[in-house]
Amino acid sequence: MPEIEDLLPLFSKSVLERSAGLTLPYKAKVDPECSFCRKNRQVYLAEDEYEHPEPTFIKRLPVSVAALSYEQDYPGRTAIILRDHETSMSYLLEHKLLLFIAFMEDVSAVAEAIYKACKPVKVNYAVFMNMHDHFHMHLIPRYGWEGENLRKPPLFRGVDKLDPDFDYRSLALKIRHNIPGNSSQFSEYMERMIDAGLPEK
Repeated sequence: MPEIEDLLPLFSKSVLERSAGLTLPYKAKVDPECSFCRKNRQVYLAEDEYEHPEPTFIKRLPVSVAALSYEQDYPGRTAIILRDHETSMSYLLEHKLLLFIAFMEDVSAVAEAIYKACKPVKVNYAVFMNMHDHFHMHLIPRYGWEGENLRKPPLFRGVDKLDPDFDYRSLALKIRHNIPGNSSQFSEYMERMIDAGLPEK
């Protein structure tokens, strides 16, 4: 069996071949009709931290935006939304693999923060794209109080508005404060590429 180091040239070649859609200078996609694109464009910088008008906003990450789902039957349920308007995970994996890898670094950072902030038994990772075709991933914390339902898929009600009785902001900030402050050099590079490729507001 080959040593892991022997696979590095093959890995590098494969990843670069499957990232041919990331030519420089990069031009990120934005769809003015997409609600996720519009929400992503509302993120603004305030005193060294990115903020957003909605109380669900958690954090702008290198290549994504994290926000609590309106539906909080599972406290801490979060959507991680790519900052580039892509509508197919297959396309990302075939043509923008480096961007997908950076996206998964963001997902991992938020999942770890949810574990620390909400103390779930586990977190489900889901890509539905039923209501929004802009690529995003759901992180759904699961809890011991669910009993036997913990072994079943999570319920999904498709809530499309804020619950006036739920304190989204406090939970969003609790998760934000548990996200590591430093990204990998790779993610930082991908962040600069996305930032440079976004159209002017």
